[in-house]
Amino acid sequence: MSMYYIIDMSRDLGRAYITLWRPDDAGYCWPLTWAGLYSKETVEEDSRYYFEREGRKIARFPVRADLVAKIAVAPIPGTIDGDAGPVIMNTTKNRRYLVRNRLHHEVVG
Repeated sequence: MSMYYIIDMSRDLGRAYITLWRPDDAGYCWPLTWAGLYSKETVEEDSRYYFEREGRKIARFPVRADLVAKIAVAPIPGTIDGDAGPVIMNTTKNRRYLVRNRLHHEVVG
């Protein structure tokens, strides 16, 4: 069964890393090791919660964990407690990759 990270780009303006959701919808983080893994059934069951738009921008959405891992890198030293990682750098290339590889579903909001 594929597992998904919840990507939340609504919080990334001016930040070095793409924001992920922690396990059980309990806050935000940058390191993949701190992020929650969500099943397809979970995110599709409550699509209004896990998929969100801000105007024309897709702001929150799930992406398969294996696809996220492909672009993850070590954090910039000293920017995260214990230099925990890996993280996803907040670049145009990475944002486009994530949007392109999101779980496709009707995005509401």
